[in-house]
Amino acid sequence: MSKLLLLLSFLSLVILALGTAFLHNNTIFWLASGSPVYQYVREILATVLFVQLITHPPRHIVFRLLAGLTAMLVGGWALAATYNGSMPFLDTLSLLASASAIGVTALEVKPEGGEKKINYRQAKAGSGNPFIA
Repeated sequence: MSKLLLLLSFLSLVILALGTAFLHNNTIFWLASGSPVYQYVREILATVLFVQLITHPPRHIVFRLLAGLTAMLVGGWALAATYNGSMPFLDTLSLLASASAIGVTALEVKPEGGEKKINYRQAKAGSGNPFIA
């Protein structure tokens, strides 16, 4: 369940990339661009999503920084191009969904040594709460 957003974004990019490459005369793919620039962006995002699907958190900080930068750039480009009217509808949906999924996983927090067990006396002594006797 934790990788559902990644998986659905990956599938949407793969379906859109294959559909615009091989079935470009199909009615549904008229809402997407088959230009090489969009194909390259789809392939790069699909690669990043695939790497995130096969790795487990916590991921390396450099990968998280690159993934976050990619998500911000693609998300900003998709919003700006949609606002200008130069990006087709399906490309907007798939690129924004992928950028959101990559951005969410880039913001993951590295755990700090696991859970720490505190007994009642430690909590009472260090809480600073005057109502705990």
